[in-house]
Amino acid sequence: MFVRSRTRAAAAAAASLVLAATLAACGGEGSSTTTAGGGGARTSAPPPAAPTGVAKFEDAAPGSGEGLTIGFTQLNLSVGFPQDVQRSVEEQAEKAGVKLITCDSKADAAVALDCAKQFKTQGVKGLITFQADANAAPRICEAGPSVPVMAVDIEQKPCQTTFVGAANEYAGQLVGYNVGLHFAKQNDCKYDAFVSLESKAVGQVNELRMGGIRKGFESVCGAITNLRTLDTGPGGLSEPAQRLMTDTLTALPGAEHVIVVGINEDVIIGALAAARVQNRMDDLYLGVQNLNPKNCVIYTAPHWLGSVAYFPEKYGQILVPNLIKAMKGEKLPAELLVPHEFVTKETVKQYYPAYAC
Repeated sequence: MFVRSRTRAAAAAAASLVLAATLAACGGEGSSTTTAGGGGARTSAPPPAAPTGVAKFEDAAPGSGEGLTIGFTQLNLSVGFPQDVQRSVEEQAEKAGVKLITCDSKADAAVALDCAKQFKTQGVKGLITFQADANAAPRICEAGPSVPVMAVDIEQKPCQTTFVGAANEYAGQLVGYNVGLHFAKQNDCKYDAFVSLESKAVGQVNELRMGGIRKGFESVCGAITNLRTLDTGPGGLSEPAQRLMTDTLTALPGAEHVIVVGINEDVIIGALAAARVQNRMDDLYLGVQNLNPKNCVIYTAPHWLGSVAYFPEKYGQILVPNLIKAMKGEKLPAELLVPHEFVTKETVKQYYPAYAC
């Protein structure tokens, strides 16, 4: 989810100036605004329950896709998460004997539209569509072939057959709940600000994931106070996150407990870059969506509280075998959701034995 937009970037830059002025008016220079979240700490709050629709990671049956062609509109192959998904899909396509045609949209909805048009002339019998602009989905659907469509992480209505990806609200709740537990146990739910780095362009995904974070946190620490909601552009981009976080930290000079949650790892990386420039890494407390074990800048930060793992390196084990079933006429569930885990520095090697940050 990393679509770039010059118009949105310019708007975000202007919005960041307004935000900085607003925050400066709320907190004086050198002041600390540590407050308790409404309702106080509830360390006995139960953890969020996993939803129905969670899928299993399973290899495609050898030869099950012989003679079939799949078109894959990729999000942005210059970025780690899509790269992991790509390798996984390629591995499973090879196992199944499927011909795979990948078209990199380069985080541009117009390019994704061209990909759909190309697939229509290439005789594909099924599509995997991973593109960030939910508002562009109807045009992309209309331009593509009338075949089963697996939407990856972002809704692709009206043509999607099945949504494959995050259990977004649950993933958010896992982050919020565990961040809340940390603050309940360590600081009686007291903090200076709660910064939510979001991506409005991805629509329902943003609402569910980031709303889930707030719901999970509030189940432990009560109503959130001093909430700053920042739109980091289509898909969640590091550059606007850094710019907006710079303004936010500048306007909170005395804040030493700033909770930072984000829609993906890239926005957290941007927030850390902003903090590093101001020598304020120790002020940020991070709850993160996704876990790429190579992103050590996150995991070596002073207060990485944990990440919800999405396992993009296994996405192909859901996408390919189930798309083959749909291409052969089998009815699929409306959602096939990733089995998420909340991972901390104490547990990360259970899931990623090669982790070496």
